[in-house]
Amino acid sequence: MRLHMPHFTCLTPLASNRWRRQCIWVLKTIFDKQLYWGLSALICVTLVVWLPSYATAQVAPPRDRIELPPPEPVTPQLETPREEKPDEGEDKADTSGNDIQAFTAPDIPEKPDYSRISENAERDARLEILFERLKKAQDEEAAELIAEDIWALWLESGSASVNLVLRRGADAQKKKNIKVARRLYDETTKLRPEFAEGWARSSRLALEENNLSRALNEAAKTLVLEPRHFYALWTMGNVFEQLGRGNEALESYREANKLHPQLKAVKDRLSELESDINGDVL
Repeated sequence: MRLHMPHFTCLTPLASNRWRRQCIWVLKTIFDKQLYWGLSALICVTLVVWLPSYATAQVAPPRDRIELPPPEPVTPQLETPREEKPDEGEDKADTSGNDIQAFTAPDIPEKPDYSRISENAERDARLEILFERLKKAQDEEAAELIAEDIWALWLESGSASVNLVLRRGADAQKKKNIKVARRLYDETTKLRPEFAEGWARSSRLALEENNLSRALNEAAKTLVLEPRHFYALWTMGNVFEQLGRGNEALESYREANKLHPQLKAVKDRLSELESDINGDVL
């Protein structure tokens, strides 16, 4: 028997409502089943994805590694050797002090106290001590060290700017830049006419310029300000030699040699001049 789908248009109102309710029930049943299976599948997928993550989250994270400093080395304790007791038969050392010579400390010169004197007085006192040591120096090396201390005091003008100008002039002279050195030395003597080292350097430069009269005049100015300036005496002796005034050159070298006996350049010129003069006399 074939069933035909009824048409709503040919049904009575009661039949039509009944048929509509049946269709709605069928569709609702199908939808509920689909919804049930859909929700079941979603729950399963969620469990599969979430459970491993949850298990991993329950594992405690590793703690940061704490770096400990290395242990300090322990110095082994060495046993102190025991002192051996002398035999009873041996004679005991005499501890009375009669046979022990008293130790006498060597005489050490006390460091001078410059706290109560002026800077100029301190400078003069230091130079006095250094020149005494320079005369007693046993070799060139020891004398050179003492002479460097003397130079350090001579190079101090009392003005930082003048000191700088002088040092730049000395550098220029060393590099054979005569014009620059001349300008800087002239500036030094202009700013500090009482500065002996400025005149001494200018005098030596004048000798290199072959300006003998200026070299001799400025060397004399140096010796007026600092009579113990062996460098100025050396320059003056060189000027006298070039002028053919051997006796005066010899006298300048002798004065320089008294102040700085180990200065080789002065000793060589002094020996040569003395030989020449003695040879001429003979």
